[in-house]
Amino acid sequence: MTSSSPPLDPQLSNTTPPAITSTPPPDVLQPPEEKPTIQSAQDSSTSPRTLRIGTRASALAIAQVNLFTSILTTLHPNLPTKTVPISVAGDRDKTTDLHTLAQTGKSLWTEELEVLLLKGEIDCIVHSLKDVPTKVVEGCEVKIVGDRGERRDCVVFPKRNTSTTVSTASATAADGSPTRHNEDQEEDGNQSPSEQLDGTSPNKKRKINPSPHTPTLSSLPPNSIVGTSSIRRSAMIRRRYPHLLIRDVRGNVGTRLRKLDDPTHGFDCIILAATGLQRLGFGDRISEWLDPGAAGQEEVEKGAMLHAVGQGAIGLEIREGDEWMQGLLEGREREGKKGAVVKRVSWECQAERSLLRTLEGGCSVPVGVSCSWEDEKKKEESKSTGTEEGNDNTTTIEDTAGGVSTDPQMSPGTLHIRASVTSVDGTECVAATYKQWVSNDQEADEAGWQVASVLEKRGAGKILEAITLNRGMVERGGGA
Repeated sequence: MTSSSPPLDPQLSNTTPPAITSTPPPDVLQPPEEKPTIQSAQDSSTSPRTLRIGTRASALAIAQVNLFTSILTTLHPNLPTKTVPISVAGDRDKTTDLHTLAQTGKSLWTEELEVLLLKGEIDCIVHSLKDVPTKVVEGCEVKIVGDRGERRDCVVFPKRNTSTTVSTASATAADGSPTRHNEDQEEDGNQSPSEQLDGTSPNKKRKINPSPHTPTLSSLPPNSIVGTSSIRRSAMIRRRYPHLLIRDVRGNVGTRLRKLDDPTHGFDCIILAATGLQRLGFGDRISEWLDPGAAGQEEVEKGAMLHAVGQGAIGLEIREGDEWMQGLLEGREREGKKGAVVKRVSWECQAERSLLRTLEGGCSVPVGVSCSWEDEKKKEESKSTGTEEGNDNTTTIEDTAGGVSTDPQMSPGTLHIRASVTSVDGTECVAATYKQWVSNDQEADEAGWQVASVLEKRGAGKILEAITLNRGMVERGGGA
């Protein structure tokens, strides 16, 4: 059932926008017959070749393309670009729950775009990284570009109940008692470009309302209806707030907000990825942050709201061996300046994806994760250990970074990973926390599978296997 309410914004319509082309300055040369190979930023600044960017046709997808092109514009001011939006399988089917769609074996958000990429009809694909399978199609590879946006999930209440300020109630401190009152694809803030790129949280900029009348998940009465299309969010909500009911809600961000605000749909609140709201200019609708804070293993097992793998990050899919695209992304890194890839963002996302890949999970399984970096270590202290929390066994890892950058985001450090796997009904949860020094891609990948191995030992495999086998339970659970 869809709402008859008018769209919140003309950009949120389901019509496929035409290809969007940026016009280069008149002094750009005409393309030669041969494909140019970019060797440096200087070469790319005069390249006449147009970068063809594939993307989903949603407003959020286009907003993310704009973020990516703003990064490239800084690195290569004269680079012409063309956006090629298409409607993918996950966008076309608005009724079937995402977990069921995922069982078809197809990549709901990437497959059609990957066909175009391998045919050479586009040069790259801009994704929400959390929508990208951990095992991409042969002949393609994924890069994480730019700074990571807001990682956390948030609660949105109907306009009739929403305060004008944001509640920052932490999921780790909320009381989910019944006596008191992932997958994670967003099918579709207006922040400034700097806020969009650096992932600044709105609660750092806005006055907090301490009013006890501000609604939160823990304050909702029994049998209140929470909308989400994510199996991860559903499982965690059922575990921490067993008094609440989960109902599937599909559609782009604008559609979900309209359904929430229309009382005939019966939602008391919905849960979304905060970064999607911010990138579309709906940051003021965030009512409560689902923030794991400094939750340890015990709190995570109780249902602390960890986010989806890759959430908030932009993934760029390119053809393997495409030297031209590689040159564009490297930008001025050879001159000691930041390119399109931010090392710490890339490493933490690689660790998260390695964890999910090791568990043989996809973006439609209840796996939550949260990463943070501890204080930088001095160069002479470059040896560290990979340590499971509460475990004295350690493994020494060498720092192979070849030096320390002055930019913390481009420097090695100790990566702290928290992860969980929760049963669909919320009755079971296994969690792990892990720390490891990371200075390169290999160490990031290792950190991820180390966490996954701990989760496996604690029973994660059995939970995931039960989800695959018990299809009926998933569908009865609201399809999330």
